[in-house]
Amino acid sequence: MINFGLENEEINTAPFLIKAIEEENDNLKFIVALPTEGQKGTDIDDIEISALKKILSESTPIYPNKNNLYEIVFENYILHQTRNESYTIWDNYEVRKGKYFIIFEKSRLLDYISQLVEIGLVEYLFPNGYKHYGIYCQNHIIDIITTKAPVIKKCI
Repeated sequence: MINFGLENEEINTAPFLIKAIEEENDNLKFIVALPTEGQKGTDIDDIEISALKKILSESTPIYPNKNNLYEIVFENYILHQTRNESYTIWDNYEVRKGKYFIIFEKSRLLDYISQLVEIGLVEYLFPNGYKHYGIYCQNHIIDIITTKAPVIKKCI
């Protein structure tokens, strides 16, 4: 089972985002697959650059494990964004807990939302507060600001 804010020791590398769904009732749903390793040196037959083919022949490919899928639902989310992980950088300003499934204690996105608190809007709309969650996938970085903890279910 995956958990936000924990080390998720059973996961050796980032999961894969399979699907993101914005539902009409202010719910946001993500389907993620945990990774599985392929066989060393496979899936390189089409590579024509010999130096790259040599490097990849010593590498182990990572694939989404379609038998290890999770549905993560955020109810009543305030904000979400999905970024291409190739264009993100680590920000030491931010304080996070967890591995791949993150809870932020401090982030630039929380700072942005808190600007609305100064005018009283967020406190009025969200009297019980909100949290910043992150899902760090193979090709995507997903940020969600929400008032409720996500519901996580293993897909059967």
